[in-house]
Amino acid sequence: MLLRRVNRDLKMAHRFKVGQLVVYKPIGAKVGLFKVLRHLPEQFPATDWEYRIKSDQEGFERTVLECALSPSIVPETSYDEVKALRRAGRHH
Repeated sequence: MLLRRVNRDLKMAHRFKVGQLVVYKPIGAKVGLFKVLRHLPEQFPATDWEYRIKSDQEGFERTVLECALSPSIVPETSYDEVKALRRAGRHH
């Protein structure tokens, strides 16, 4: 019991806080500014932390790994608008 508590206390904390602005580059798009909405629970001890993030230019949230994010050090106005990916295939 004590060992389990010590291991839990020694785990690394999330690098980014809820509400923090971060930089993320979606596949096929320009780098954009996103806001951390929440931390996701740890699923596997060997994987990186997961976050839910959202850009003001997109109408949906993304789930990303911590290693794909960087802290924002540039003012929000310096980023280009992030456009949704155009997917191949038939749309209904």
